[in-house]
Amino acid sequence: MRPRVAAPVYDVIILGAGCAGLSSCLALLDAGADGPILLIDSRCEYRDDRTWCFWDVESTPFTHLARSRWTTWQVRTADSVVQATAQGTPYLCLAANDFYAFALASIAAHGNVELRLGERAGDIRECGGSAGAGVQSHEAERDRGERAGLVEVTTESGTFWAREVVDSRGLSLASPEASAARSRSTWVPQQFVGLHIVADRPVFDPGECRLMDFGVDQSEGLRFMYVLPASPFEALVENVYMCERRLDAEGYRREIDAYLLAEFSLAEGDYEVIGEERGYIPMTDHRFVRRRSPHVTALGVLGGATRPSTGYTFLGIQRASRELVDRLARNAQIVAAPRLAGVGADDAFADGADGRAPACSLLDAVFLRFLADNPGRAPHVFGLLFGRVETGSLVRFLTERSGVLDHARLILALPKLPFLAAAARVLTESRRRDPGGLPRARRR
Repeated sequence: MRPRVAAPVYDVIILGAGCAGLSSCLALLDAGADGPILLIDSRCEYRDDRTWCFWDVESTPFTHLARSRWTTWQVRTADSVVQATAQGTPYLCLAANDFYAFALASIAAHGNVELRLGERAGDIRECGGSAGAGVQSHEAERDRGERAGLVEVTTESGTFWAREVVDSRGLSLASPEASAARSRSTWVPQQFVGLHIVADRPVFDPGECRLMDFGVDQSEGLRFMYVLPASPFEALVENVYMCERRLDAEGYRREIDAYLLAEFSLAEGDYEVIGEERGYIPMTDHRFVRRRSPHVTALGVLGGATRPSTGYTFLGIQRASRELVDRLARNAQIVAAPRLAGVGADDAFADGADGRAPACSLLDAVFLRFLADNPGRAPHVFGLLFGRVETGSLVRFLTERSGVLDHARLILALPKLPFLAAAARVLTESRRRDPGGLPRARRR
């Protein structure tokens, strides 16, 4: 633990220096923020422990770092193989090592950011006013005078103040927010272990990835394999469960071993494991509150960046980072950038929720409800989506850029009765929770 330090005032304090924290910090710097910024993270070092994948539908500061890209992908079921190709919107894979190295070097080049690793942040509270959702509200009387209008952050080594706080620490499964999401909303987890392997002979097709291979044992819950070849010899192979199955990491590895033997004739001695990643991605239609108080913003999973029906998060983080910059630019206190084309801060933050378009919110909620209620039918439905929906429309839907025609194509491809039942349940439960129904119109 560091000794207690003096309490300077920062323009921005960012809690969590992972993908969301580093992305938002770099976005602020690129927009001209030159005041002091503090990054705090409980990790002690950065490791190559994960990958982020996304379709290349828009520019990001990190797109050029992609180690692999595929213009053709597969979805497999027990009785079908569906293949799709999109030359203009390849599927990209970004490794953690490359992301962290680039982001940290870019941030260090500006000279106005302090990074504190190995330090855990605690309470956050607005000084001189009532606290918003998720913000502590004790001892408000102390906040008069020079601290009024600032946000106080308490850590293991001291107390710091900032004009703005970005909370990107992730969603703890033991937190009240996660408990609320589980109890009041649909919750379908993606639990996975992935092995980065190098084979002793060429067995993979680097021109094509397997997004979902459901042709594996489904007796313990909805499950698929995910194969991202980097070369004929090298691939990331993930074992993914979309249910709350309690299986230790060794159990996941054994199933990957069995899959490699069955699909690629690779016995354990035929390949070397050079990396491993694991994760738990909550797919939920819970309405995460992004603006937690006037000067506290949640980003990443905690801010609703994860797409409810797919689990993809990376593009959501990049968009939320741009929206944060756009909002701060409007008051010209921290950044003085022009408004970003196509992003409206008033719209994105009007009701404090995740800023997702109402039509996408409803489709996500219905699809998620179907997955929760009909896991045995999910492989067939994913096959229909990738087989029947025009590739451009499907990619736009998966990346939250879809329009009315795309939604119509999606609906026409789906089996009607089970999805109507899912829609009825979503609307009934949403009205029970909120008389206004779902999705709520954003206030103007």
